[in-house]
Formats: sequence, C-alpha cells, structure tokens
Amino acid sequence: MIRTLLFFLSAATLAAQPLSYGVKLATPLTNKPTFDSPFTTSTQSPLTGGPFVELHLPHRFSVEFSALLRSTRENSTMPFRLGSTQNPYLLHSLDRVNTWDFPLLLKYRFTQGRFRPYLGAGAAWSHRRSDFQAFYSCQGPEGSCRPPEYPTELTGGFRQSTLTRFGPAASAGLDIKTHHLTLSPELRWNRSFSGASPRNHFTLGLSLSFGR
Repeated sequence: MIRTLLFFLSAATLAAQPLSYGVKLATPLTNKPTFDSPFTTSTQSPLTGGPFVELHLPHRFSVEFSALLRSTRENSTMPFRLGSTQNPYLLHSLDRVNTWDFPLLLKYRFTQGRFRPYLGAGAAWSHRRSDFQAFYSCQGPEGSCRPPEYPTELTGGFRQSTLTRFGPAASAGLDIKTHHLTLSPELRWNRSFSGASPRNHFTLGLSLSFGR
C-alpha cells in the first residue's frame, strides 16, 4: 500500500511540472567527409533541426528530448576497368544520407529570470539512412568494356541501408525569455561510437520554445 501511494505521489509530482516545447534550427560546424578524393564531392545540408520537448524539474533542472534531422549528399564519378585490354566503364554514384539525432539531455540553469545560462549532458541515438544509386557507362563501342566471361553489360543498381549509432551528447546555451517565447542560442555536441570510426558532430543554433 505504501509503495502504491509513493508511486501515485511521484506520478502526480511529475505531472505537475511544467512543460515547454518548440523547434531547434542549427548549422553544422563539422563536415561529413573524412577523406579527400578527386573523384568524389560531398555536400552537407546547411541547416539541421527539428522539434523538442522539455520537462522542467525543481531546483532549475530539466530533461529535454529532441528529434533533429541532418542530411548529406555524396556524388562520385570514376573510371572502372574489368580487364587490361578492355575499355573502361565510367562509374557514377549518388549517396543520399538522412540522419535523425535523438538526444536526451539533463539540463541545469545557473540563474533564474530573463537571462538563464545552462549546460546539458546526456546521450544521443543517431539513426542513419542511406539511399545509394550507381550506374555504369561504357567508354567505347558496345561490348568493348566487358571481357568475354561477362555475358552482360554492367548496369548498376540501388541499395538502401540503415545504421543506428549511440554516444554521449552535451549542450551549452543561454535562455533569453521574452513576453511570448524563449530564445536560446546554443552549441551542441554528440559523439557516435557504433561502427569502425567514431565521429564528433558540432552544431551552432537557436531554439524557440513556448510554454515556460
């Protein structure tokens, strides 16, 4: 009975805490490419962002959950030869990558009032989806690019893949409270550990929130 009362008391206390919600817009400070190639160009979306919700707790603590989208696009064109006596193919490929970051942060505000600097720390899940498309074009007469043991010409294809990464995350910013909403310039960081090479992602942005 005591455990039941404590459970309902905790639930009521949590429900009584105010919520704020809004959107975040940011620009990436780090680039996706980790290599230089004369055959490949990679571009990153100039903006990243999405919605967020924040539960405000006592003693200037809060818990924030966000869903932030970022995207990259990689184009590649390179020669590809199947044999020493054959003409080369020209391989064209396009890789469209969308990544959703889901950071969950515990935040602390150092002051109350109109201007409130804060720090946040926690973890982020990053879900990456790649849509890869490639096709080949023979740089010579028909049939001159494939050896006799290849019965058909290379044509290319489409491949879709997903990858979920997990790692720590942090934020630092300043709440500027106005009459109708709160503006929060912010620096964010998260690090992915899944896969062969860990990556650091930094963004500089602005949050617009309502509700508190």
